[in-house]
Amino acid sequence: MATPEISRKHQRTETNGGTRAWCEALEIPGRAFALLLSTVPVACDAAVGDPPGATAAANSGRAATGGAVAADTGLVDAAAFLEAFEVSRTLVLRETEEVMTVLPMVAVGASGEFLLAEPREGRVHVYDTAGMLRRVIGRAGEGPGEFRVPISARSTRDGGVVVADAMLSRLTFFPPDDPEPEVVRSPLELVLGARDLGGGRYLLSGRAMSDDPPRLLHVWNRDTGEVERSFMPMGVAEESRGYAASYASVDAVPEGDTIWAVWALSDTLYKFDRDGGVIERFPLATPRPMGELPGSEAGVITDPRAIQAAAETLTQVNGVFVVGDGTLAVQAMQARGFDAVWDLMILDRGGAQLWSAAGMPRLYAVVGDLFYFDDPASPLPNHWVVARRRGE
Repeated sequence: MATPEISRKHQRTETNGGTRAWCEALEIPGRAFALLLSTVPVACDAAVGDPPGATAAANSGRAATGGAVAADTGLVDAAAFLEAFEVSRTLVLRETEEVMTVLPMVAVGASGEFLLAEPREGRVHVYDTAGMLRRVIGRAGEGPGEFRVPISARSTRDGGVVVADAMLSRLTFFPPDDPEPEVVRSPLELVLGARDLGGGRYLLSGRAMSDDPPRLLHVWNRDTGEVERSFMPMGVAEESRGYAASYASVDAVPEGDTIWAVWALSDTLYKFDRDGGVIERFPLATPRPMGELPGSEAGVITDPRAIQAAAETLTQVNGVFVVGDGTLAVQAMQARGFDAVWDLMILDRGGAQLWSAAGMPRLYAVVGDLFYFDDPASPLPNHWVVARRRGE
């Protein structure tokens, strides 16, 4: 039997990498729901109580420092994980009655802290690497400094934070020493993130609904308000484009003069220059097949249940991370009802695949050579494990 604390959190939090939430409570339309689903699966009609496997996961034991990762849900291949990674410690993000980790969209801040955008809670939580809560940014609402669906939070070069709100189609800039945030209308109808490129330019992810074919990355000049260039078109056949438009999730990481990027339904790692010019495309040998996209008869899916059903047939590339040794980690996922199975690939800078495995814990962040994973031995998303890749 799960404890009352676990039962309470299951009604609001992820379970082993998947998400337990209700669409009625989220109050988000199909387009925003699709982007959430392409990041983590969301159950729309979950019954109150523990989902399948929750009690087993809760009782399966904690990941001890340097020890084993226990997981009884069938979603994580613990043996394969421990063969590739050495767990150095566990990390628990401290919570209060008001601050809970529910649906964390994690980014690493400029000072090494973790920025957790919480679209379910309507705010951003800032943690240090010891798991201590340092501050809360914003709150639910539609006024200045408030959010409906904050989908990402990133550090700016001046030490501030910029938050992208997918529901309100706007960016909110929080200066480091100014309590008054600046709210800027996004040039994109669906904005998923903003990264500071310097010189007043930002790399926006998302799409303008008028784009045909849709382009997912944009260089935006904050000072002029103009989009200087849009790039990374959806690389799918025209007859499948309407269906593919339901999956707008894209991840991009600037590194020096390079931008590394992936899109949910493309088995490709893209390498761009800082202005969006294509340098190279690297094919990804995902541990699970990508799946085939339906043709024009599918159209644009907006019903959340139909989106979830479709997600269980597709592998979605979920994120790209730059590792301290210069390699790249690329994560993919497949929905499994209330949960998800996560796969991981390691590539060198020339695109050669060095290692891959299916059934890994969800990867939240990489800092240097440290990988911050969801702890598969816990049903709570504020429990992480910190690991390093084992030497060859």
